[in-house]
Amino acid sequence: MRALSAPRGGSPVDRLGIKRDPGRVPASQGFPCSHPRTMDACRLLLLLLLGFLAAVAPLASAQLSPEFYKDSCPDAEKIVAAVIEKKLKEDPGTAAGLLRLIFHDCFANGCDASILIDPLSNQSAEKEAGPNISVRGFEVIDEAKKELEAKCPNTVSCADIVVLSARDSIHLAGGPAYKVQMGRRDSLVSNREEADNNLPGPDIPVPKLVSEFLSRGFSAEEMVVLLAGGHSIGKVRCIFIEPDATPMDSGYQASISKLCDGPNRDTGFVNMDEHNPDSIDGTYFANVIAKKMPLTIDRLLGIDAKTTPIIKDMLNKPDDFLPSFAKAMEKLSELKVITGKDGEIRKTCSEFNNPMPATGGSVIRISSANPEDLEGLSSGGKQVSGIVSQGSKDPLPEPAKVVDGHRKKVAGRHHKLRGDSS
Repeated sequence: MRALSAPRGGSPVDRLGIKRDPGRVPASQGFPCSHPRTMDACRLLLLLLLGFLAAVAPLASAQLSPEFYKDSCPDAEKIVAAVIEKKLKEDPGTAAGLLRLIFHDCFANGCDASILIDPLSNQSAEKEAGPNISVRGFEVIDEAKKELEAKCPNTVSCADIVVLSARDSIHLAGGPAYKVQMGRRDSLVSNREEADNNLPGPDIPVPKLVSEFLSRGFSAEEMVVLLAGGHSIGKVRCIFIEPDATPMDSGYQASISKLCDGPNRDTGFVNMDEHNPDSIDGTYFANVIAKKMPLTIDRLLGIDAKTTPIIKDMLNKPDDFLPSFAKAMEKLSELKVITGKDGEIRKTCSEFNNPMPATGGSVIRISSANPEDLEGLSSGGKQVSGIVSQGSKDPLPEPAKVVDGHRKKVAGRHHKLRGDSS
């Protein structure tokens, strides 16, 4: 242990207040717990430390439970499941949208429904971050919330609805059935910068991507299966496809060109899986090895020294994918959750219960971010499509800009959006 500075003319004093001979190094290399006079104190300190760690780790996960709504809203999961089933029948691409939605919510700063908050005219929100401007599924969450509020007011959090919606849509799209814990609370902050900075782009280098996942507790194997699940369904905009960025199968590239060249460059879409775009299965691994994936990151995974063996191993063991994907989704669903008395249970998922008053000017609630209004907001240049494929090709709706019956131009957004916990 490093000695504290000694008084002038005196011997060094360690952190327990014991004078030490500067010319003598104890057998313990200076660690004071081997000293007879300090052993009892160290034992007590160790016991206190172990007790503290046992009490706090992992506190948030311990407060989650699969039966959290057993008494307060016993039909919560059935209500969400009914909404998801109806929406998938209307649009099979809903599953991809909801899968991307949970990834963008949880990976940015935890599974706290912060992505659902609408920005105001002078306050930014996570929803308008560059990687999030094409995220879909908000209306599905809103519908499920409305049904739940009618049955169990002020009970089920929007964060739990996001998790349930993703789980149910994954299963209905052919993916695995898995259990999720409930009891999340909704955030009181929605920060555009966190999403811009924390969500990886479609052409991020593989070592950087592995590092991003590792920092959140995911192994390279878990990262690969999450991407495999997310990139086996849905569509991707042509503007995010870069055939020359890394090798692409020539025949596949020709088919991409037919869909995306010319005027279709800005408006066209390509299926993530050219054969089964609405089904979660293990074909992703064969497509990666064959260089038949539209996004650069997927083709990079197939040639990187660290991830190529994982891709090939999953290709050779097709029965391992769905169980591995289920476990990874369970883990993702518990990333940095808010529990207990922190946060809130929102009455409407797109706004805080008690939004803090904005300073100056009229406040305009924007129901859905418009890419034209948000141009240039992404901090990552090409990093605007995010890492999980989008689920719908419908154009983004115009934002609501009506205040007191008059249309007003949206002002610049400068502050992260907060709610008041009081």
